[in-house]
Amino acid sequence: MIDKNLLKNLDQCLNGIVSSDEHFGIDEMRGLFYAHMITPDKTDPLPWLSALFYGARPKLDEAQVSALNSTFGAVYEAYNAMFIANELAFPFDLEQIDADMAQSAYIWCQGFFIGLSINGLLWFGKKGEKLKNSDKELAAVRNSAKLITGLATKDFSDFDKAKITELKAFLIEQGQQPTNDLIAATLFPNAPVAVKTLQSYGTKLMLAAVQKTASQPDQKIGRNDPCHCGSGKKYKKCCGS
Repeated sequence: MIDKNLLKNLDQCLNGIVSSDEHFGIDEMRGLFYAHMITPDKTDPLPWLSALFYGARPKLDEAQVSALNSTFGAVYEAYNAMFIANELAFPFDLEQIDADMAQSAYIWCQGFFIGLSINGLLWFGKKGEKLKNSDKELAAVRNSAKLITGLATKDFSDFDKAKITELKAFLIEQGQQPTNDLIAATLFPNAPVAVKTLQSYGTKLMLAAVQKTASQPDQKIGRNDPCHCGSGKKYKKCCGS
């Protein structure tokens, strides 16, 4: 589990820069950092820092930059430690979910979705992308990313149209109006599997990058160089430790 004080410290730091409605709340942060961990290429921290301000990062003075880097870095290190220890998992128990937890989970999905969008080509693919029948793994990744998009935005126009049509028909048969909110609530139990699918794919790509580098003995990595696994940390503090 992530120390809640780390997230509170980051939240307070952001409050000292902009008003609370102009930056991520704690649940959104949790989703964003999760997406950060499973994304292979995260060497540039600026898009992630900007995401905390909904993409509109304000001009910061030296003290604010220092405080933001410190608090952001502390949360990053905590999540990275969980990821390396294989302890990072969907943070909500849907079998015991109540209204408050459901609200937190939806907000978490919004932060996670924005995190995926930072490297949208990786997760969502090119517009109009057509996959071969043999690309089952990638198809599962695309569907999982689109499910998260629908849960975060309550817009399922880009999700599996056949499934949405079937779900709407089922809800109507049950005497319910198939609103986007109800569709999201009905599909939400699939979120943990979708997150796990994305996480497995991102981790696979990271491991492949590490193995590729290891197979090239002439390519030396300095201890102070960015780690080849894409963690954003120096090699000596990551795979070279």
